[in-house]
Formats: sequence, structure tokens, C-alpha cells
Amino acid sequence: MKDIGPVEGSCQPDTVISHGICLSCANKLTFPHEVSLKQFIDSIQIPLFVVDDDVVIKTVNAKACELLGKDVPAMQGLRGGNVLECAHARRPEGCGKTIHCSGCAIRRAVTRTYETGEPQSMVPATLHQTDLDDPSAIALRITTVKVDGTVFLRVDRIG
Repeated sequence: MKDIGPVEGSCQPDTVISHGICLSCANKLTFPHEVSLKQFIDSIQIPLFVVDDDVVIKTVNAKACELLGKDVPAMQGLRGGNVLECAHARRPEGCGKTIHCSGCAIRRAVTRTYETGEPQSMVPATLHQTDLDDPSAIALRITTVKVDGTVFLRVDRIG
């Protein structure tokens, strides 16, 4: 693998890019044996969400659909908290607008990646699907990468 060079504006001076492609070029790309980009993304065996700067779902891969038991149209256009069934997203203010949302690790990771371009890797997060005192809260790890104005959000469940 060949390094392209340092990442400009990175807080980590040792950060380098080994490869990359912008989203508009990636959308035109086919892979060996004429596999479409959608088929390629669906072959990735981790839940992957494509979100905008307000954590609105643009699309998801097959693994995310399987994990959540929902199809792509049922998730497109909704905020992440609604899709992940966050307890705070059900409040009258909605996902991204409650007092609890400012501390949301998913929202903070996506926002930071949008604002700085810096990927976030394995950020700990807790999903409360009923309330803050819920003993069955779900432990997650969040990873984000920005590609051509869009953030790819990976969600890993711990345990």
C-alpha cells in the first residue's frame, strides 16, 4: 500500500491517507465482474449508515437493514435517533432537539466529522431505548468517515 500523504488540518500529524475516492466518483464506479457500488456496499458485513450533517439517514446497507429489521425506505429521511429508536427521539421536540441530544455520542461524532473532516473511531455510545435509567441500555461503538460532504456512520453493538 502506498501513502498519498499527510491529512491537511488533522490534529494528528502522523495521519496519512493510503487511498480514497470522492462520493461522486464512487457512484460511477463498478467493481470487478460489474458489481455496482450498492452491491459492493451491501457486501460489507458491518451496519453502515450514510447521513447528512443533521444525522438524517440518506441510505443504509443491507447489514444495517438486517440489524434493525427495517428496509431502506423505512429509514431514509429519518434522523438517526428515530431509526435507532432512541427514547429521546420520541419526546415532543424530536431527535436532535432535546436537552439530551447535545450529549449524544452519535450526534457528536457525526457533527465533529462534518465540521473537521476528521474520522471518529470506535467512540463509546449508549443507546437508551426506554429511558435514562434503563438497565437494558445498549452499548455501542461509533465510527464516522466523511466522503464528499457525506458522513458514513458505522454502528457496532458491544456484547
